[in-house]
Amino acid sequence: MFPLPMLRSLEVDQASIAGGLDSMDSRYAVRYHLAFMKNTILRALNNIHTHALTLPRDDDPRLRAFFEYIVGVCDVIVLQIDTDKHLFRTPVIAGVALEELMGEGCVQDMRKVVKGANKLKELARKYAKRPERYESNEIIARLSFAGEFSARSWAQLHFVDGRRLASACSEEEMRHGLQGIIASFLEKSDAAFLVPFIHSHHDRKTSTYWPPISSEDRITVACLAKVHPRLWELAPFDVFTGRERGSQEAKTYPRAFTPASSADNSQY
Repeated sequence: MFPLPMLRSLEVDQASIAGGLDSMDSRYAVRYHLAFMKNTILRALNNIHTHALTLPRDDDPRLRAFFEYIVGVCDVIVLQIDTDKHLFRTPVIAGVALEELMGEGCVQDMRKVVKGANKLKELARKYAKRPERYESNEIIARLSFAGEFSARSWAQLHFVDGRRLASACSEEEMRHGLQGIIASFLEKSDAAFLVPFIHSHHDRKTSTYWPPISSEDRITVACLAKVHPRLWELAPFDVFTGRERGSQEAKTYPRAFTPASSADNSQY
């Protein structure tokens, strides 16, 4: 099952709009925002698997950081699943929810994933209290939900149809609805974990346009990264530079959904 393949997303050299996702019609961009966020989680699951196999049991400081990292990742998974429900089931367009426009598949049944993530989190917390009892094979066994998350994340994207959204709502309506969902997501999260997590788990080779960030935001990222510095030493990318620390992703991808133009953004 590991490493989990990444969902193919908008490539820098194929972005048809100079400003990237911020300038793209939000009705088409929503698919890529979802894919980029899901990929940060897939990388984190790969990362947990890799560290479970390689971290020495006698490296107490790194093990403690590892357990804390696992807890944070599990929280992000559960929050992302909850946010997906909110995004697609909250009436945002003339009293109509996006799920009604695109079909039930845009909200996948992630109950097994939530249950699995919570069990993994529980195990990591137990080891944080008694690191001498740590067994890496137990961590790996608790990652059994990862394949389900990967498959359902890919299935979800098939239902996020930019053309259907474009025929049902204005760009302004969609952008306003998305801004509200993103604000809610950030309010419910632990920013000191979530923000550095996103920046240290996003492959900037796939897009420099996500996450959208200003020069002021970069200062915020730097400050937040200092709250839990040991965690980001375990991350696949440097939180500040985006430099890859080591390849741990599958190199085969599902069929790409990289558009040549906005009009084709709903095609795979």
